[in-house]
This record gives sequence, C-alpha cells and structure tokens, in this order.
Amino acid sequence: MCATLLLFSGIAPAVENVAVASAFSQSVETTNPIDLSRQQFQRIQSYQVLLRSSSPQGESKIIRYSYRKPGFVRMDFTQPHAGAVLIYNPVSRKVKLWPFGLGTFPVLNLSPTDSLIQDDRGHRVDQSDIGVLLSNIRRLQHDGKTVTVGEVTLVGRSTLHLSVTGPKGVSVDGVNRYEIWLDKSHGLPVKVVSYDPQGNLLETVLMDAMVINIQFPTDFFTP
Repeated sequence: MCATLLLFSGIAPAVENVAVASAFSQSVETTNPIDLSRQQFQRIQSYQVLLRSSSPQGESKIIRYSYRKPGFVRMDFTQPHAGAVLIYNPVSRKVKLWPFGLGTFPVLNLSPTDSLIQDDRGHRVDQSDIGVLLSNIRRLQHDGKTVTVGEVTLVGRSTLHLSVTGPKGVSVDGVNRYEIWLDKSHGLPVKVVSYDPQGNLLETVLMDAMVINIQFPTDFFTP
C-alpha cells in the first residue's frame, strides 16, 4: 500500500460509533488489534481523511483522501501541487489527473503504474487504501514481533500504540517495522510510522478528521 497516498475518512453515526468503540475496546484484550482493525475496514463502505505525510528528506504532503468500495479513490492535493485532483476508477482501472484543478486543462488519462503518479518508492494509487496498509502490517506480523506499547492520546483521540517488526531480512513494500496508532473509537489508524530493514525512518503519516461511511455526491468519483 502507499502509505503516502493513504486516507481521510468520515465519522459514522453516533450510535454506530459507540457500538464500534465498545466492540473494539472489549476485544482488543484477547484478539490481535490489527485483525480487529481489518474487520472494521471490511465493515465500512467509504471514508475520507486528511492525510499529512513527511519523509526524512523533508518532503511533505497534505492530501484530502477519499475512498469508496470497491476501490474508488480521489485525492485532492494541498501540498505539493496545490489544487491538483487525481481520481482512480477500479472499473476502468484508469487514473484521471487534473494537474491544475478539477475542470481545467489538461486532463491526463493514465495507468496506475505510470511513474508520473508514483512516488520514489513506487507507491500506487490503486494500492493506497487503509485495507492494503493493514494487510501489509499483518504480513509482517507473521513470524515477526508485535508489541503493545500502550494507550496514548494523539491529536485529541484515544489511541492504542502498537509496534510491529517483521523477521530479520523480511520487508513488505520496503518496510520491516511499523509503529501504528489505532483510534479506539473505530479501530482504524490515526498515525503510521514506517522503517526499512536497516532501521532507517521511511515516512510518517498522520490521518486526521476521519469520517466513516461518508455519503459522497453521485459524481464525486466520476466528474
């Protein structure tokens, strides 16, 4: 998954949120929290999140990330390329890019494998959602080590901090260790920090203002 291209989800109805929080909090003591988070992702249909990412090289990104199953993705960029809009359609398996803003020219029609819309680590928009991230973390857990660091308040949210390290020499998407903070109100990630097999910091991603099961306008992914 593309950590850089991740998330900006919306908040589910209050009653649903309470039920989800209760289920997550009660089960986390006896069940792998990553499995619980994956189950939560399977239950939702859409989300939107404000994604803020940074790298050791000083690169920073601010993206409003919107997702709807079975895999529609829309990214509205604030930084870099302010105003640019990118939309992936899982039916056509094509990406539309408006470099200077929606409704302006040019409009580029690209493959998700096009280097123009991948970062230097090869992250792809069609592999950028929370579900892909959680699957990658789960793969590292196999024969790896998971440590529950503890409960932490992060950006005003109650979170569970986990450290997941894969076996020596094993990496997934170039990552050997993830530090991940799961929001206890819905079980999905709030912050993710990734490291390569040598222990070097790769990326820090903060996911803010998450809204779950958001109702997007009809043409939101097909403008």
